[in-house]
Amino acid sequence: MGMHGIWFEDAYYFGTNSASRKAKNLQQNPHCIVINDKLDELLIVEGLAELLAFEDLPEELSKASKEKYGWPIEPHKGGTVYRVRPRVVFAFPLQQIATAVTRWKFE
Repeated sequence: MGMHGIWFEDAYYFGTNSASRKAKNLQQNPHCIVINDKLDELLIVEGLAELLAFEDLPEELSKASKEKYGWPIEPHKGGTVYRVRPRVVFAFPLQQIATAVTRWKFE
């Protein structure tokens, strides 16, 4: 499912309503992938979606969200924030797909 989010300090952060299908699915299985929207420079990030309390979010994350989207990340009724730290990243450059596919592993 497509969604807005923000890369910040080596992790991807996104929000959803705690009653949403996405939140329920992640509660059952936190394994997920994140992809970019540039198909000619495709990146696929595998990781675990970790539910965070608002007080555990990095201080500058809200500022980064305001700069990118025009709104800060603030606690609100029903909202949740997840962090995905990369475990494996694949890069698929379309012009060199036969020779330049790359994989990185993170501990």
